[in-house]
Amino acid sequence: MGDFLKARAQTPLHGFYWVAGASCDLATNSESILEAARQSFAELSPRPSAVDFSLRFWVDPLARSGPPWPKPYYRGLGHLVFAGFDSENSLLLDLGKRRAFGRLSPALGADQAYWRTVIFPNLLTLLGPAIGVTELHCACVARDGGGILLCGGAGSGKSTLAFALARHGFSFLSDDWTCLSLRDGQPRAWGLATRLKLLSDAVEFFPELKDFDVGTSRNGERAYELEPDAQLGVPRSRSCEPRCLFILERQAVPEFNLTRMSAAEAAARLEGDLLAERVDLLRPQLRIIESLVDRGCWLLRYGGAPQDVAQGLSRFCQSLTG
Repeated sequence: MGDFLKARAQTPLHGFYWVAGASCDLATNSESILEAARQSFAELSPRPSAVDFSLRFWVDPLARSGPPWPKPYYRGLGHLVFAGFDSENSLLLDLGKRRAFGRLSPALGADQAYWRTVIFPNLLTLLGPAIGVTELHCACVARDGGGILLCGGAGSGKSTLAFALARHGFSFLSDDWTCLSLRDGQPRAWGLATRLKLLSDAVEFFPELKDFDVGTSRNGERAYELEPDAQLGVPRSRSCEPRCLFILERQAVPEFNLTRMSAAEAAARLEGDLLAERVDLLRPQLRIIESLVDRGCWLLRYGGAPQDVAQGLSRFCQSLTG
């Protein structure tokens, strides 16, 4: 059978990237995967002497599988996580050594949109606690280098409100999950090259969406999934310093009611997003949340047109900065 396990597979191409505040060495034999990484992350130059985590992706030229790709599935055992796509595409993550390996088909290697919107975000979710990155169920927009986080579960209107704020002078960083890390002891928010997802009824408030088709998202919802910058003309931010946090509670009637929330209460809500990890991986995530809620937290009960709510939030944020 020769080299059945492909232990001698060659991955001569290298890229070094800054990924949500962590340094990464990506080795592969696919120029397309490197290009997808360039579109998703900031390149590091000069090359670092050591990195926080490493990725190695080998494209098997003999593999024949192609799209549409099934929903990925994940299985974990201790410090190891297996990620499977189909019989010819899989990844193995070693959280202890902060590295991931993959054997892939040429078609998956060439699907840059899938890397940007599925594989890279999912890898960061799985590796994040091991490399000092925490994902929270928040949208994030930024202005003048400072960001506001909009936190809430499904149906709280994070994406719609983030888009309305982006139409009101903010830049778009994320609309559903936001990566956070500590930099010089201060929290930093990071966005990935994912699409903005808006449910089909958002066209009621944003008539420009009529120019695009509604599709079915991976969780079965009818939604628009669009590139904020290329398709909607919304500027993107790669990262920002969070200045305040809003916990969203959507109401059925028009309302704009802001109430100061204690840091302890806000932290308790955010901690529900954390993955059940070993204690040594949980502590750094809790430190990130602690530093974040010290910036100021508010409960926002709101309803009505998202443009009106965005205007109210914009005015409030300006009053905080003087």
